[in-house]
Amino acid sequence: MANLKEIAERAGVNIATVSRFFNNRTLVKASTAEKIDAIVKELGYQQRARRQGPRTPDRIGIRHFRVMIVLNSISSIEKYFHWGAISRFISAVFGELQKLDISMEFCFIDEDGTIPERLNPDYCDGAILCSEPVQPALREKLHQRLQGISTVNTILNGNRENNDFDIVKFDTGEISRLAARFFTEKGVKEIAVFPELKSRYEHNEMIESLKSECDRVGILWTDLAGTVDSGIPMSLYYRKMTDGFLKLKDATGMAFVTSADMLGVLNELRARGIDIRQYEYIAAFASQHTLRYFEKVPPFIDVKHEELGVMTAKRLLDRIHSFNRLPRTEIVIAPELRLLD
Repeated sequence: MANLKEIAERAGVNIATVSRFFNNRTLVKASTAEKIDAIVKELGYQQRARRQGPRTPDRIGIRHFRVMIVLNSISSIEKYFHWGAISRFISAVFGELQKLDISMEFCFIDEDGTIPERLNPDYCDGAILCSEPVQPALREKLHQRLQGISTVNTILNGNRENNDFDIVKFDTGEISRLAARFFTEKGVKEIAVFPELKSRYEHNEMIESLKSECDRVGILWTDLAGTVDSGIPMSLYYRKMTDGFLKLKDATGMAFVTSADMLGVLNELRARGIDIRQYEYIAAFASQHTLRYFEKVPPFIDVKHEELGVMTAKRLLDRIHSFNRLPRTEIVIAPELRLLD
């Protein structure tokens, strides 16, 4: 039996164009509409009737699809677009969704806790959680609203550990292997692993993976976590972290999770008159523009947000496909984690 994909292939157009033809052929160029119409008649294709009401797995996917990008408040939009990495992530998501003519909208949760009514299964087909409320009651309310909507979560969301939605993230094992290889090539025999800065992000899985990989290649490591009280002022926090590192006489390498910790410790070392170029250091998640003023730009593992965006879009499309019978699209995912010097 003929399907939309076969019609699209024979007409030399994409599935979204065929979908528009069935929804409203006036939106399709006349010559293209005539070609599709002739193929439909030739194949004897019969469009199944569209049912009203909630979408169910047996509902045919001949209609316009919509995806919501969920942010905690409208004030967060400035942060998300002024931080270049997040802007690239959202652009990558949009680019993949656009291939199927799927629209993307932002859903902001108001400061008073009001969740827009359009965030419901009758209005949108998918949702991506970039950020969500920290208040447990409001977060639970949001999760209830997302029931029935294909939803994925990403490492951008600080509350990602408190929900049932799939998390889209890079493989920590790949990051750890790349970091261990870097230290091995530089001849580093011992490193200090710095705990993460007090922030909404947590990468404990990344740290544990790095430790295991260092053990595998014979690199000694010392975890500075727990040696410093995280409740102290930031300047004192980095001072004590630096003290802990300098007590390790044979450590010539430093492993950070974020660029914030790297900046804090390296600034403290430089303030003490210590030449930071004698050490090898690396961060798994870092921002290049914040590191350029060092005499030696630290190498770091570049987790490219463009690829994270593509991965997120692919995961979401797979979920929408399984729930709404959205025609599949071929999206090639080839994350290349690069070591930048």
